[in-house]
Amino acid sequence: MSFWNKIIDTINGADSRSARSREVSQDSSRYVFVDVEVGLKDKKIHDIGALRWDGATYHSADKQKLKMFLKDVDFVCGHNIIHHDAKYLFGEGSDNWLFVDTLFLSPLLFPERPYHHLLKDDKLVSEHLNNPVNDCDKARDLLMDEVTRWKRLSTISQLIFSTLLKDYDEFKGFLAFVNAKVGRKESLAELIRSEYAGKICEHADIENIINKYPCELAYALALINTTDHRSITPAWVLNNYPNVENLVGILRHAKCREGCIYCNKNLDVHVNLKRFFGFDKFRTYGGEPLQENAACAAVEHKSLLAIFPTGGGKSLTFQLPALMEGRSVHGLTVVISPLQSLMKDQVDNLAERGITDAVTINGLLDPISRSEAIQRVMNGDASLLYISPEMLRSKTIEKILLARHVVRIVVDEAHCFSSWGQDFRVDYQYIGKFISQYQKSKQCRETIPVSCFTATAKQKVVQDICDYFKQTLNLDLHIFASKAVRTNLRYSVIHTDTDDDKYLKLRSLIAESSCPAIVYVSRTKRTWQLAEKLTRDGFKALPFNGKMDADDKIVNQEAFMNDRVRIIVATSAFGMGVDKKDVGLVIHYDISDSLENYVQEAGRAGRDPDLEARCFVLYSDTDLDKHFILLNQTKLSISEIQQVWKAVKDLTRQRMHACCSALEIARKAGWDDSVSDIETRVRTALGALEQAGYLERGNNVPRVYATGITVKNIDEARKRITESLLFENEEVEKAVRIIKSLISHKYIAKAQNAEAESRVDYLADILGLSKSEVVSSVERMRQEGILADSKDISAFLNDAGESENKSKRLLERFMTLERYILGHISDDSLRISYKQLNDSAQKNGVETATEKDIRTLLYFLTVKGYTRKKEDVAHNIELSCQMDVESTLKRFERRMDICHFITGWLYGLMSPVTEGETKNNGIQFSVVELLNDLKANGNTLLDTMQDVRLEDVEEALLYLSKIGALKLEGGFLVLYNAMDIRRVKDSRLRYKQEDYRMLSEFYKQKIQQVHIVGEYANLMVRDYNAALQYVQDYFQMDYRRFVSKYFKGERVREIERNVTPEKYRHIFGSLSEKQMEIISDKESRCIVVAAGPGSGKTRVLVHKLASLLLLEDVKHEQLLMLTFSRVAAIEFKQRLLGLIGNAAHFVEIKTFHSYCFDLLGRIGNLEDVEDVVARAAQMINNRDVEPNRIAKTVLVIDEAQDMSKEEYALVHALMKSNEEMRVIAVGDDDQNIFEFRGSDSRYMTQMMKESEARFIEMTGNYRSSRHVVDFANVFVNGIKGRMKSDAIISMNHKEGFVGIRHHVSHIMYKPLVDDLLANYGGGSTCVLTQTNEEAVILVALLRKHGLNSKLVQSMDGFRFWNMAEVRMFLKQINSGVHTPIISDDVWEKAKHKTFAMYADSASLHYLQRCITLFEETNKIKYHTDFKEFVFESSVEDFCDLSGADVVVSTIHKAKGREFDDVYMLITKPQHIHNEVLRRYYVGATRAKERLFIHTDDSLFDHMPADEHRAYQQQYNMPDEIVLQLSLKDVNLGFFKSRKNEILALRAGQALRFVNNYLYDCCTNIAIAQLSQKMQGELRLWTDKGYSVISASIRFIVAWRPKDAPQEEKESAVLLVDLTLKRVVSDKAN
Repeated sequence: MSFWNKIIDTINGADSRSARSREVSQDSSRYVFVDVEVGLKDKKIHDIGALRWDGATYHSADKQKLKMFLKDVDFVCGHNIIHHDAKYLFGEGSDNWLFVDTLFLSPLLFPERPYHHLLKDDKLVSEHLNNPVNDCDKARDLLMDEVTRWKRLSTISQLIFSTLLKDYDEFKGFLAFVNAKVGRKESLAELIRSEYAGKICEHADIENIINKYPCELAYALALINTTDHRSITPAWVLNNYPNVENLVGILRHAKCREGCIYCNKNLDVHVNLKRFFGFDKFRTYGGEPLQENAACAAVEHKSLLAIFPTGGGKSLTFQLPALMEGRSVHGLTVVISPLQSLMKDQVDNLAERGITDAVTINGLLDPISRSEAIQRVMNGDASLLYISPEMLRSKTIEKILLARHVVRIVVDEAHCFSSWGQDFRVDYQYIGKFISQYQKSKQCRETIPVSCFTATAKQKVVQDICDYFKQTLNLDLHIFASKAVRTNLRYSVIHTDTDDDKYLKLRSLIAESSCPAIVYVSRTKRTWQLAEKLTRDGFKALPFNGKMDADDKIVNQEAFMNDRVRIIVATSAFGMGVDKKDVGLVIHYDISDSLENYVQEAGRAGRDPDLEARCFVLYSDTDLDKHFILLNQTKLSISEIQQVWKAVKDLTRQRMHACCSALEIARKAGWDDSVSDIETRVRTALGALEQAGYLERGNNVPRVYATGITVKNIDEARKRITESLLFENEEVEKAVRIIKSLISHKYIAKAQNAEAESRVDYLADILGLSKSEVVSSVERMRQEGILADSKDISAFLNDAGESENKSKRLLERFMTLERYILGHISDDSLRISYKQLNDSAQKNGVETATEKDIRTLLYFLTVKGYTRKKEDVAHNIELSCQMDVESTLKRFERRMDICHFITGWLYGLMSPVTEGETKNNGIQFSVVELLNDLKANGNTLLDTMQDVRLEDVEEALLYLSKIGALKLEGGFLVLYNAMDIRRVKDSRLRYKQEDYRMLSEFYKQKIQQVHIVGEYANLMVRDYNAALQYVQDYFQMDYRRFVSKYFKGERVREIERNVTPEKYRHIFGSLSEKQMEIISDKESRCIVVAAGPGSGKTRVLVHKLASLLLLEDVKHEQLLMLTFSRVAAIEFKQRLLGLIGNAAHFVEIKTFHSYCFDLLGRIGNLEDVEDVVARAAQMINNRDVEPNRIAKTVLVIDEAQDMSKEEYALVHALMKSNEEMRVIAVGDDDQNIFEFRGSDSRYMTQMMKESEARFIEMTGNYRSSRHVVDFANVFVNGIKGRMKSDAIISMNHKEGFVGIRHHVSHIMYKPLVDDLLANYGGGSTCVLTQTNEEAVILVALLRKHGLNSKLVQSMDGFRFWNMAEVRMFLKQINSGVHTPIISDDVWEKAKHKTFAMYADSASLHYLQRCITLFEETNKIKYHTDFKEFVFESSVEDFCDLSGADVVVSTIHKAKGREFDDVYMLITKPQHIHNEVLRRYYVGATRAKERLFIHTDDSLFDHMPADEHRAYQQQYNMPDEIVLQLSLKDVNLGFFKSRKNEILALRAGQALRFVNNYLYDCCTNIAIAQLSQKMQGELRLWTDKGYSVISASIRFIVAWRPKDAPQEEKESAVLLVDLTLKRVVSDKAN
């Protein structure tokens, strides 16, 4: 009996394996099956198995013995034997054997679903490992089935295949094995046409294909002959024979001109429209067959751009060709869309029609749904795949697409390609690169066609889209655009004045309509508010917005679609893909941000052509401002991209490559990580950097692989997993699924990529598990030895420091802080701010504590389940332990011990670095290896190290990574690191304006679009037809021509600004040319402004802040303004609030000290300011500050001339830390009068030397009259080393007056007061002195003459918060506050109680002024903010000068103020130097109209003045003077036992003075005593004839010595005014 007859006999009846084996073994033909096990890494033979015809087996790694076993064999058979086993076994020599390879036959003979049960892709399915004999048995079973299938083919099919494949080594052996007949090549084409009639195009050039691609044709015909369109050619075939896909297309999807049965039936769009969708005809637009034409173009393999109006049937236009190609060529159409909800809607809509060919894979899917979707694509179930642009970065997506025949890429929302479009997206720029790489990997002969769709697009956008695909893929897009206009829509714009007016008009429009209505609003919050309000008023409405839960969206949408509710209040997210034909009313409660969006949204009305629909816009003048504000908040500025670039450079400082998450980059860049869309913003920034060539982003691939299987089969694996103590019950099945998948892919090594299917993200995707579950199972299987251990984690120790000691010190630092934190979380919870927690830690001995460290620790403790943490927008927190405190601390101590071991262990593995060698190489290790060493060697630390688990080691490693003790990549950390980034450009390079061009163009267009839609609204109110023409011109004209037609002259500049023209004029219209020069400078990195007195410095700075926020893309969190006084900070905040409204609340305006306290994580306190600025600068330089605290793009400095060495060091540190930070420093070197505390205007000069610095002089004086300015100009010339070269110019039209009074007497109080009384005109008047003593004397003298005078002076020795009234208010607040925010109820109760208790206190007004200012400048009252406000303020900050006839002040305290008349008292100084001259200059320039100088110095003799007078008289001291006592003037020890008596008194209360003691007039009890020093001073006054005639309380304050022990209580101290009167009258004049 011949071999072939026995095969037939086997087919006919002998089905069992034993029967087949028995009959084949008796045959005289000689065959053998061979399988070789080759090492993945060493590529050496590890094992050989063979199974001969006679049942004999061979199992050994010896090749020579194998040759003996193969003696007399004719056929050597195996799976992938030709290109794998034979290569390793025989090299080039084959002893004339014929090779029969089951691999290449299987797709030919089993192309139909379900495929052969022994095959999965190119692999034999097996549950055994390391058993090549068993695999030979499987291969034999497969060959028998292949022989059977061959015999079942028709004779013609056999002839076709044998003729096509006769010359290929992969098939020669099999054809001989089955004794196949070979036909004549000349008649083959006709045989194919006959056999495949009705399945292929009759006119296809088969002859040419036979000559060029006979093998590919065989595979193509096998696929074509399948009856299930979901059958697909295996990926390995497509990889080896890439032309298979092309040939299937030529035979099945290239419509012939002549027409044939196949093409007419299967490639006719009308036939398939009816077949798939049940429609008889396509939709038309104004008679244009746009939909049909676009669909036909797609069927003809053309690339196209379709501009379809809303409701235009866009989806069907690409779905129909996709479904047709799914049937004809088994192809896959990939739809790229940014709208995840729309993807799901389209898949669901197709499913409702019974079409299940569509699948979406997106980030919203749970692991199981994602796995099912991936399997459906891989198995051929899907003809349509919907993904987002970001998914193109996924390695899994790349893999499944490579396994399919992708026939078309559809790009939805194609305007996102263009920076001129309404929604430009950087991630769209990656699409072309992806397609190009995909085509290269697939070896595509022709470019994959592309279909682009958008609802509205102007000409420039269309051109940009076309140019993009021409440049990236050399594709020409055919454009399909409708010129038809919707005639059933009537547009109207209704002007509204107020919000109430707008709502009433909305309600009226809804009441008048009986149709379903869509109300569009711009903000998510308003959808709920408006829907609720309408429902309350009897119009049932539901909200819809993108931030709602998916289920709520579906419920509300369906209620509207099914007419259960008539009104939907929605953001623009509603309506995409929604086709409700009877919507008769669309109302834009807020106007859209572009004409494109408006037309699209309004177009959702009147889908039924027979329905007359109305589209209204309720428009108010402030509507556009809301869009501009929103645009400012959402735009990605060049500064933010520069921050991300700096973050990337920091992350790649040690090496060019980094693996990190978007959140990690955001934090490194200094961004606020609480922003909702932060990951999208980071990816957009990375996309911009990639596009500009600064970096390359790889696929989002975790480099962890589950390789090295050590068990023999799945049964052994299951047994060991089940018996293991490492796996919980619910984890066993997951681990078994993973190992089963790995074992079934055993033959992957014989295919292309040994890593691909063992990578953890791929395993997670295909098995429906999370990555964390896969990683956990893999590591446990490594522990059990089921998988070989793998060193897949890298430690980079040099990222942390040069030595082991540095890492250990870091560990100790964090350990101390963590122990403190855990010890202070009570059993209930801890409510505190980061700053309070840090301040408390430092005060309790944890001196190295920083806010940055606390945030790091709390993030880790929360992630790992130690604590629960709630955090509000101001980063106030509520902490609680998840376990009892004892268990928590025990777990902490265990982790610390493990961390100490790990640190030493890793440094022990670190090889010494030789000279010239780089330090960038990481230490490769595995967690299992570390765990085993810890158990073996860690017992010296703790007896319990034997029970350490894998999770404990991973937790310790994560901890070390988070605190920066080392940098880890790979391993279990794949769960934290998502993105693969490689820096390409040198770290010294800066991301420049030209790199930002596309995004800049996009945002410029967005601004113009808002103006353009506003112009439409105004035009519609005036002229309906003109407005319609305006819209038509916008979409059809060249954009520049459109702008020049409708926006002429100044209006061109107006539409480039991010504010309305009205708001721009309101904010900037009254500024001078020089002021606008500063406002308009958006480029200079450093602007140094020397601003003369009265030049509007404060005004310029406030308006510059407004410009930065409104016009210069600076977000409030990126802006920092530093001042030198709390008063200045408050004034700037108040002015900014008046200018731009509530947005000013979010701008950081602080004093230098306050900002530095923030950086140090301390609650500010003026008593602790000594080195706070220097310490903060040092922390910045040491990178010890959280990036988001210092990541500023603009720094504004007020009174820059007052910078000292420390303040300049801080500024320099900020500039160094923020490479692209712009600095605007405004000051006047001529007004530097604080040299005694280190101020030096040379630091302004230093800043002028920065690169791209600009120096501007502001010399226009808007304050002072001309004569005052003339005097000041001459006087200031005497100051040496000045920055300004130009003279000050008076912009005041008044002449003014300057009078200089020259005195012989050095006592000049009386003539100055007489002069003031003689010239007093009722305007604001100020007397300036050089000392506090002079000021106090003048106040008393002026009051004696009936003038209400108020004193501005420094309160030497005590702080504002020590006032009794302030302490009372703080006490009331502290007792009532239990959350970080002070409630209005607590605040008001504290005010009421304090004001009532101190109603008769003369110093209460200081507290009242403080409270008022805090309320005005703080929208939300945070407890820590108020404490800082109080602790960082001084008494003079709240001096209320309103109602004063005369203000008396020292020159220093008057700086920054201005008065109509100024009287200066200048006593001849010991030495004349620059500081003295500058002080006089400051005093003189306070005068607006008149300046009077009383002096005994000759310095002013030759100064220009309207009047010089000389006085020869000698003057005495006034008869009555007041001495204001400070802390050093009273005996502080005397108060210790009198606290209660003193607290019962009130400021302003009279006291009795007797013998250096002060008595309470009511109780006659001594309550104060003068200090020895003051007693001596008083004796001197007594010698001059003065005695104390009265005393009164000025302040009651708290006091405690600085060196007092913590437990010592404070004393209540009285600060008193003593009034002295001269008893003996002098006869002197």
